[in-house]
Amino acid sequence: MPALFEKGKTYTFYFSREHDYINITGEVISYESPLVKIETDGLNRIINCSSAYFVEAVARREDLDIEDPAPVE
Repeated sequence: MPALFEKGKTYTFYFSREHDYINITGEVISYESPLVKIETDGLNRIINCSSAYFVEAVARREDLDIEDPAPVE
């Protein structure tokens, strides 16, 4: 089975917050389920994809330059 997140690919990760969502966009450095390490704005971040606050991750298509979509509810 292939890895859930592809190294070198950019994803936007969505997290729930009381009545809103926040998101973080970054390039995947490594993935060891349930943790994904991304680089964004010069920072390395670790995201726990098994967190109750994690909603979804959307892979960026390299050929498109679009705004962040709203997460699927």
